[in-house]
Amino acid sequence: MTLQWWTLPVTIETRRIGQYLTIDSAERAVEYMLEEWPGNQTGKFFDQARQALIDAHDRKISADEARRAFLAAAEEAGIPFFNQC
Repeated sequence: MTLQWWTLPVTIETRRIGQYLTIDSAERAVEYMLEEWPGNQTGKFFDQARQALIDAHDRKISADEARRAFLAAAEEAGIPFFNQC
């Protein structure tokens, strides 16, 4: 399996307040959403992001498009994150 790497990694808070994780691929983002998402796994942007990450894995959209969807879901859920430079 070829990972769909992001141009810029994202560091995001985990379920443990104050602990952060750096995510750098669509596949790792899906894993995070399904297993480590600190908020409710609901919402318009959550569902869109999950599908976008799957689509990126299937090469239907770019990894960076999926990354943007992932960040929108995190913002919707109020999960702290910052972009790596």
